[in-house]
Amino acid sequence: MRFVSAIVAFVIAAGMILYGIAQRTWLAPPDRLTSTVNTDAGAAFTVLDGAVLGSNPGQQRVRVDGEGTVFVAYARTSDIIAWLGDEPYSSLSYDAETQALESRLVEPEPADEAPAETPAGGEIPVEGATPVAESPAAEAPAAEATGPAPAGSDLWLEERTEEGALTWTVSVPDDISLLVASDGTQPAPSEVTVSWPLRHSTPWAGPLIIGGGVLLLVGLALYIWALVHMRRTRGPRRKSPPKLPQAPRPRTPRPPALEPTTTAKGRRATRRMVAVTAGFGVSAALLAGCAPSDVDALFADDPAPLPTVTTSPVPEEEIVPVAVTEGQLDRIVERVSATVTQSDGERNADLLRTRMAGPALEERLANYTMRGADGGIAAPEPIPAATVSLALPQATDEWPRTVLAVVSGEDPAKAPMAVLLRQETPRDNYVVHYSVPLQANVPFPAVAPPTVGSPVLPNDVKLLAMPPADVGAQYADILAQGEASPAFPLFQAEPDGLRTRVGVDYKNTKKANFPSTASLEFSNALGTGATIAMASNDSGAIVVTNILERETARPTAEGATVNLEGQVKALSGLGSTEKGVESTYGFQLLFYVPPSSDETQVVLLGYATSLIGVREL
Repeated sequence: MRFVSAIVAFVIAAGMILYGIAQRTWLAPPDRLTSTVNTDAGAAFTVLDGAVLGSNPGQQRVRVDGEGTVFVAYARTSDIIAWLGDEPYSSLSYDAETQALESRLVEPEPADEAPAETPAGGEIPVEGATPVAESPAAEAPAAEATGPAPAGSDLWLEERTEEGALTWTVSVPDDISLLVASDGTQPAPSEVTVSWPLRHSTPWAGPLIIGGGVLLLVGLALYIWALVHMRRTRGPRRKSPPKLPQAPRPRTPRPPALEPTTTAKGRRATRRMVAVTAGFGVSAALLAGCAPSDVDALFADDPAPLPTVTTSPVPEEEIVPVAVTEGQLDRIVERVSATVTQSDGERNADLLRTRMAGPALEERLANYTMRGADGGIAAPEPIPAATVSLALPQATDEWPRTVLAVVSGEDPAKAPMAVLLRQETPRDNYVVHYSVPLQANVPFPAVAPPTVGSPVLPNDVKLLAMPPADVGAQYADILAQGEASPAFPLFQAEPDGLRTRVGVDYKNTKKANFPSTASLEFSNALGTGATIAMASNDSGAIVVTNILERETARPTAEGATVNLEGQVKALSGLGSTEKGVESTYGFQLLFYVPPSSDETQVVLLGYATSLIGVREL
């Protein structure tokens, strides 16, 4: 009977364990909810909205199948729509009842055109557009529009490209969407599949497996008990023949026992004491593995409350997104650095224009010309990409967008460089307008974190010690007149490396050493670059601007000439001139302007100076 009970326990235990495992494996329903849609509209782009991706809980697995290149990127929904502009696209939606994806074609209305006042060239100017040459094809009927290439845009938070098929597991909020495309000219991949994880409740799987394991141990105990019992009985019992009586043995006196004797009751008490001692030992071992807080919680009347963090809710309408995220800015700076470094090595002006504009572009184009004439002239300072030590994006969801970043290279001996980048339209990449090395021993003012950003202040704001529009002109006057300038007490004099290099003392010395047969004059003016001010934490502003300084050399004696040397000779292509020459230097300047309530001075944070033009008079 014991063997039978053991076998029954084994069979039931095996059935319970197998059924418990089956509930988690081959009997379990699908672990993902999958929906596939085919976009047959032929549009070059497909938008998978964040709300659609968040229709079901869990991470979203997106698979895109098509012929040729498959491109997928994600960004803010508003940025994707702005980038698409008037391009038609397929928009995907999700039906919760049927659990199916649906596709519809969206054709945005074209932007309103300007009033019909056509200039002489026959074109209607559009603000922000790049003029193109007129061609006969413009008069022909419009063919099917080809969209812009999506790969490499600075607007994307992340992008991926594969051939034939692409699978991407993401977890994005509702305001983030996915853009699916090929190369912008071909129709977007037609098959899009989205799947979400499913959580199925199997409450009996665990108890069945555990109960089966317990019952398996019970069956094993029964089986061992049956074996022990069979060994003790050793088969059927038989009556043995009566034994002959034996003679009594003489008793020998036994010495007294040295060990204390115990009664049966004493032995039971001893075993009970051993059991109690073992129980205390196990309890002590268990408590020794607990932290003091765990022990206190074990014997406390009520469980200790968990710490909570309270945050004050911010109305959604007051949250202004930033132009770029930190990861996005790191990628942009890396791309800019690679392009500018390649352009500097090849002196490729066309490539440089894809990532530079304004004063920064003027400096490098002039340097390319000088290096083409004189190989001994050094290349400009590269834009490092090792570390973005400070990121101050503009808080805005419109264009143009501005970002100020301080980047450092791997060489600690070189000063960090402040770069100001601007994105004019959604389809443009960020370009560097200013690249300014910072001064040593000049602390950078505190600014908002990258997740908050800063507004771009108007150039005539009255809340600063000096309007940003006046900063460049006032500082140029100090370079020209020194302490005689009315603006001299408004600016911090030390440290200021630019005054030492090109200030009034430098100008007077250069005039004194100039040949007596010629004259040298200095003048200054505002540069062509935009003045941009971004707010700091103390209600001050970081202001970036540029000024121009001109050196005019004229012969004063009959038959005298002005000899040109170095960079002036390389940029002008002249060795000497009897007419005179005007050299133009560009200064890129970065200032901190305190608030009007503060009595501190305006501080020069960094500067860059370079020869940008030479003309014969």
